Amino acid sequence: WKRHVAELDSAYVEFRSIAYESASMSIALEDLKQGEQLTNWFQFLNEAASAHATQVHVGLGWAFAQALKNPITYLPELNPMMRYRVLDGYGYYEGIFRRRRSIINHLKLEAADAIASAALDQGLGRSIWYLNKGIIDDAKTMIEGFAIGRQKDLWRGLGIAIAYVGGCDEDTLGEIFSKADSFKTQLATGAAMALVSRDSAKYISTDTELACKVWCKQDAEQILELNYAIKSKLDLQSDDAYEKWISELEKSFS
Repeated sequence: WKRHVAELDSAYVEFRSIAYESASMSIALEDLKQGEQLTNWFQFLNEAASAHATQVHVGLGWAFAQALKNPITYLPELNPMMRYRVLDGYGYYEGIFRRRRSIINHLKLEAADAIASAALDQGLGRSIWYLNKGIIDDAKTMIEGFAIGRQKDLWRGLGIAIAYVGGCDEDTLGEIFSKADSFKTQLATGAAMALVSRDSAKYISTDTELACKVWCKQDAEQILELNYAIKSKLDLQSDDAYEKWISELEKSFS
């Protein structure tokens, strides 16, 4: 993989992290074919891709999903703030490529705990935005077909997807926010999570900033300061760090 890093870095900056996500999947699949260890994947993450850690962990989730391998046993090896992004990636893959199972029949991987289960639905929520081609009424109808207890995580995933990929003007974002009904907080939290991810990769798009402005009622700098304040009070090495981070973000936007 080392000879391809320069090529990854030449990708258009707004979606460079997605190139790293794809590379992550490819590297992880090769590792999984060769055995149980993720030696090359960890080397890629630590030596070349730390700025794109969110997407690299999502890409790992894609690999597990394609290989039909449960990632749960691997989670303890991963950073607590990133390990559940693997489940997010797994859920996204299921939504895109196993629609009958995940979207029509509402089945999903048996998760080890509630945090993992929520992360799977977050990824599934991201896929719902693309499956419905950016039409909010269709996306909302699809989400409403799920059990009510799953919908908040699906809406948060939808928020991540919309804020990250962009393409919505202020009026459209306002319409989406209105139609989120009781899940406006999750939509805003998803936008903030997308912003934090983009900041780590050193490129914040105007689309992501606009989604945060409309949904979170804060600008990018304010949200990044909020994120720093929340994380400074958490033990980021605890197993529930990711869940607590999301919970605190949600409290801030409720």
